Order: sequence, then structure tokens, then C-alpha cells
Amino acid sequence: MVLCKYLALLATVFSASLAQNTTVITDALSALGLSSFALAAAALNGTSGGQALLSTVLSGGNYSILAPTNDAFSQASSLASDNTLLVDTLAYHILRGSFSSSNSSTFNLTSATSPNHTIGRSMLNDSAYVTLEGNASQAVAWTIESNTLVFLNQATNISIVNSTRINGTGLDIYTIDGILSIPPSMSSVLANATNTSSIAGLLNSTMVPSSNGTNDTIGNILNAQRGITLFAPSDSAFSEVSSSLPVLEGNLTAFTTVLQNHIINGSTVYSSEITNGSNFTSAAGEPLTFVTNSSGTYVTSGSTTAKIIATDILSMNGVVHVIDSVFLNIASDSSAASSAYNSATSAATKLASETGIISATAPAASSSSSSSSGSGSSNNAGVASVVSTYFMTSVVAIVSFAVFGVFI
Repeated sequence: MVLCKYLALLATVFSASLAQNTTVITDALSALGLSSFALAAAALNGTSGGQALLSTVLSGGNYSILAPTNDAFSQASSLASDNTLLVDTLAYHILRGSFSSSNSSTFNLTSATSPNHTIGRSMLNDSAYVTLEGNASQAVAWTIESNTLVFLNQATNISIVNSTRINGTGLDIYTIDGILSIPPSMSSVLANATNTSSIAGLLNSTMVPSSNGTNDTIGNILNAQRGITLFAPSDSAFSEVSSSLPVLEGNLTAFTTVLQNHIINGSTVYSSEITNGSNFTSAAGEPLTFVTNSSGTYVTSGSTTAKIIATDILSMNGVVHVIDSVFLNIASDSSAASSAYNSATSAATKLASETGIISATAPAASSSSSSSSGSGSSNNAGVASVVSTYFMTSVVAIVSFAVFGVFI
């Protein structure tokens, strides 16, 4: 309902050309069964964040609005008492660009079919809720399951009820039967996701020296990074290599490198950007190569190939993909890691203006693809460079350095 109030507000303050179409907007909202809530709309317009959101949407361009039903908003009492959360929640329900190939008034939100996903960039970029690389806005993920479009990373199934296009504007409205939850921190994601309790326990309970000289958990240090792609081994994957882990912990260099080879640091790589033959670079500077066939998508690091069994688990600062094996890869190339990270930093500047579906062929996404170098040692997807020769005297310091590239 609050979002509907926001749309009602749009009808009154839009540009002169759109003001002439106020009746069209009103009719469209009525057809969708969306009521106007003036008080919430006033609250939105009464904050600097709300005004900025309005200004951007009113400036023109294409936007896709995911409008929760009246019943959905009636369950969200916290929004009525927190104007900042209200603005940020609404921003997460507005996608940058058009996501329908149809030019008619009857259309559907473009979507891949499970296990594939469609990813779009929302308007949410408040640093209190999103810390992606390049100041990119938070992503929204969805797919079609059993002939129904559903939004991912939600506690309950949320789907589209109906849709309409407001003629004379760049606004597409999709009525949804729930309120989308903003992605939490990566450590919270791992703690609550299915089949990742082992790695969550490791990250959230192990204390390491942080950059400010105090001790903190690996999970908290990971949360502070901008742009993380984590290939998280499943619980069963950890069980299968339990006999090897003590040996690795006794070899500080090997233990460091194994951790690095599960992370792309400095770049958030969604499943829609991974295609057959894709090649990215790990935080150890080693190639991560991908193969997709009828049985799924596989990623190889060194001599280990893992199947990706869950994708696009969104977090505040990146994304998690769950894999069915642990990469026991002890090879590293700090020069390649540094080169890739520098490329990522450059490419990330384009993400703030990204619109439409995020894919390997999209302009901003293409800069995240691997170079055609046969060595696979450089990659514009980016990772934090790692100075592998830095002398470490304890395994906890090694873990902090290896995973997060603290020393660059």
C-alpha cells in the first residue's frame, strides 16, 4: 500500500507531460487493486532520501516497479514507523530499466527458468544496506519455478499477481504478493542459508586480527569488504575433506592459498554472468574456469571440479554460490591477482549506471568477463591482490590475509 501511495504521489508531481495522463495512472492503479495511502506518501516526500528517489524516477527513463499488494503492506508495520527503512524498502522495489520485451499493455516480467536466474539492479544504494563494488545498487533475483515467477532469497514465496504499463511514461508496474527483504550481511546469509552451516561456523566463530589492530571474526571482516563472490563449500563437501584439513592447517602457505581459491574479491559475479567457458580469477590469482552442460554448471580450480548446487544467494556486499566440493588448490599467482583486482576496480565504475538484465553480454557485465588470454591469469572480474611473500607468524593472521586481501 505504501508503494501505491508513492505512485499516487508520482501522479501529482510528475512532469507536465505526465500530469496530463493522471487519469491513466489512476485507472491503472485501480485496475490493479492498489489503494493510495497519503500519509505514507507524504512521509516519503518528507525525507531527503525519499526526495532523491522521487527526483531520479521523475527525471525520465525506464523503471520497473514491484508494487506489493495492500495485504502485503498491512503486514509490514515497521515501515510505518521508520521513514529511512520505508525509503530504502521502496528503493529495493524499483528496478532500473525495462524488463519486458512486449510493447503492449499486457506483458510479463522477463525471466529465466530454474535453475537459471534473472538478475536486475534496484534503486537501493544506501550504504547502510548495500556495500557493493563501485557503489552499485543492490540486485534483485528471480526465476520461474513450476510455471510461476518467484523472487529469490525471500523467507516466503513472493510472486507477481498482475502487471500494467502506464502509457506515456517509462513505468511498468508489477503487483507482487509480498514485500521483498533487503539482503543482509554475508555472514548472516551463510548462517541462514541451507547447507552452509559449516562455513558459517568457521567464519563467524574464528577471531583474527583486523586492519585496525583489534581482533574480530572472519565473518565480520568479510562483511566489511566491497564486492565479494564466495564459492562456499556445502556442509557435505567439508565432511568429505575433513581428514585433509588438519594437514593444511599445519602448512600455512597451503592453508592460505586454499582459502583464497574460493573467493573473487572486488567483484560480484552473479550466475547470469557465468557462461560456458567463462574464466575468472581467484584471490590466489588462479583461474576459475566454468563449464555448463545439461547436468548443470561446474567450476574448476586446480585439479578439483565442483558442481554449483545453489546460486545467487545475495548479500549486502556480494553473492554466494554453493559448491559440492572443497578446492584443495595450493597454487597461487600474486601478480595475476593484482592485475585482476586493478581491472575490477576500473570496471566497477560502470555499475552505478547499470540498467536492465545483468548478464555476461550486458555492457557493464562484459567488463567483468575474462580476457581471452590463454593463460587464464588475468581477469576483469577482479580480485584483491595478495602479496604472497608477506611473512605471517600465525595461522589466524594468515587466514585474515588470505581471505580478505587486507595487505594490498
